[in-house]
Amino acid sequence: MRRKAVRQFHKVSPDVWRSRRFLALEGDQRELWFYLATGPHQTSAGCCKLPPAYAVADLGNDWTKERFLACVKVLVDGDLIAHDPDTDEIYVCRWFTTSPPTNGKHAAGIYNHICKLESAAVQERVEEEFAATDFGGSFLDSPSIANGKSPF
Repeated sequence: MRRKAVRQFHKVSPDVWRSRRFLALEGDQRELWFYLATGPHQTSAGCCKLPPAYAVADLGNDWTKERFLACVKVLVDGDLIAHDPDTDEIYVCRWFTTSPPTNGKHAAGIYNHICKLESAAVQERVEEEFAATDFGGSFLDSPSIANGKSPF
């Protein structure tokens, strides 16, 4: 049986420690942000479907659904994540600052994740930031770059 490919790593910039948004967070909120940015459910598009029960199970015994949702609210209010409670989808805002698509094929793979989002609000935020990247914008203008036709 073939194992599903898992994202091996994600860049987290040291600039996070100079971010006023991040520095305004308390311990639990910072822990949750790092979990959302680097956790096992995250995709190359910076978004994932994450029911609270999954997060609570991953974060450990000290975490409850109420604690998780309270921290999510703070992260949303601080514009660190976009979240749709109806679909349980989360996007780590400014994801593409550190992890932009690096070529057309990569952009196509990222866009595939974006298209699978159920939440129109989360999808709109992700797509807007994706479009602002070199390869994301080029892919949206001309999907043929996924076949190796460089726009540059």
